[in-house]
Amino acid sequence: MGMELHKDPYRNSVKIYDLVIGSFNTALKRKRQRFAPPIRGMKMLDVGCGTGADLELYSRVGCDVYGVDVSPAMLRAARRRLGDRADLCLCSAAQLPFKDKFFDLVLSTYTLHEIPYEDRSSVILEMMRVVKSNGRILLTDFLPGPFRFPDGWINEMLNFIAERLAGRQHYKNGRDFIRRGGLRGLVEHSRLKVERQTVVGGGNIAFFLLSTQCSDR
Repeated sequence: MGMELHKDPYRNSVKIYDLVIGSFNTALKRKRQRFAPPIRGMKMLDVGCGTGADLELYSRVGCDVYGVDVSPAMLRAARRRLGDRADLCLCSAAQLPFKDKFFDLVLSTYTLHEIPYEDRSSVILEMMRVVKSNGRILLTDFLPGPFRFPDGWINEMLNFIAERLAGRQHYKNGRDFIRRGGLRGLVEHSRLKVERQTVVGGGNIAFFLLSTQCSDR
């Protein structure tokens, strides 16, 4: 799905995105990468790649990296960061322009919560379609709590501010995501097999490493 520049909700925030959000998540990026270590030659897709920070980490060790996003401003920033080291595409996560079973690893980081409820299942199905049978899907997103004091409360306040700044529709979708159980609720309904999971950020954020095998639930 394309997006006209004047409708891009990130066109004003992209200049400070890496400074504010990216710097805050540096340690989490490294921890997340240990969940799904890069292997030279593996094909990796970042769904909602933003400015390309995660793509850069995998590219450095020789992975073939691909990214999709609906924000032209974010993709321009990713292209400045990565040059020709990444294959980047402006499109909807619900209609990925890739062959079936093409990727060894599919990432989605803080993307699912901003997608409207009616599209989230389609996005998960698309990730399942493009990942190899022996591949993995690594999801990172928010939880509804409980939050530990003080780090969890501080992170929740910072997340609230960032979500409000991202625009009305983004905030509305994020609140719906949390009401439905956050990332844990979405994973439970996906029937993907959970291989590893952890909660970080004082209870605010979860990592789920999933395989396309159905769970036993």
